[in-house]
Amino acid sequence: MKKSWFALILIIATVAGAFGLLNHNKNKKMDMLQKRSSTTMDVPVVINEVGQRNMARSISINGVLQAKKQVVVLSETAGQIERIYREAGDVVWQGSSLALVDATIISTQLATARANLENSKRDLARFKNLAQSGAATQQTVDQLTLAVEAANTNVVALQKQLSNTTVKSPQKGVVIARMVETGSVIGGGSPTFKIADLSQMIMNVGLTEREVVQVKLGQSATIHIDAMNRDFPAVISNVGVAADMSGRYNIEVLISGDIKDSGLRPDLSGSVSFDFPVTENAIVISRNALVSGVKDPKIYLVDDKNKAVLRKIAISSVEGTNVIVESGLSLGERIVVTGHQNLYENASVRILK
Repeated sequence: MKKSWFALILIIATVAGAFGLLNHNKNKKMDMLQKRSSTTMDVPVVINEVGQRNMARSISINGVLQAKKQVVVLSETAGQIERIYREAGDVVWQGSSLALVDATIISTQLATARANLENSKRDLARFKNLAQSGAATQQTVDQLTLAVEAANTNVVALQKQLSNTTVKSPQKGVVIARMVETGSVIGGGSPTFKIADLSQMIMNVGLTEREVVQVKLGQSATIHIDAMNRDFPAVISNVGVAADMSGRYNIEVLISGDIKDSGLRPDLSGSVSFDFPVTENAIVISRNALVSGVKDPKIYLVDDKNKAVLRKIAISSVEGTNVIVESGLSLGERIVVTGHQNLYENASVRILK
């Protein structure tokens, strides 16, 4: 009987020991998992403290070179092109003949109108003499006077139409395009030639409302031509007064100095660079700190408990890899510049040195 009790006690002790050992191992494993879990929840980040500095600002905007004075010459009459006087590359002056439209019908009409005018003048002279002797009435003389005026008006109108059959350049410059051929039929208002004055070359670019208020007429700029890999000094010659459909204001930049032998021509691609006044004591942060880009600027801050806090900010401009902050940040605050991709509101962070 004693052996049976001893065996039972031994079994119970063995079971209790095994249960205690399992429970100890379980608690130890749970502690390890908890420590590992708390470690993995700390998101590693790199931070910067918000500070101030003077910021020299400049921007570069792509554009296409064009002549300041460039015009498409429209035909003032309809008909068939009879002769071409100028080709692309030719130098022209104001009033230079470019092309001739067939004027056969108008010339015939003008000859008839001139003959009618002479007949009307002779009739008027004859009846004036008759009226002096009483053989004709003053009413007849008045009617013939009106007929002479009408005939003369018709001659003047046909002379103008005949003159319009010669397509002429409205300005000095160079023919950069010809849109008609000998024998082609055109209508009134059809484009015929494109004339550009290459002595003044410009590039038009668009600025935002924040940028346009910082530029002024006569401000220095630089135009870079990609194909020539060359910079040209320039000045702002015109500032748009209203924004276009995209919300940008047109700025006309004129190349300075004599460019006669520069090789510049319309449609060369390049860029315009502006230098803006230095922004003093600006809050500047890295563009990498922005969570969702410049259109909806947000950043993560790290509070005194090393928790992530998402905050919306307002920016005034983007300067390369930096962003000038208008509002939303205070000096000394800690912002996340690397690692915000894995952050969320109130997440624990581990600051990397």
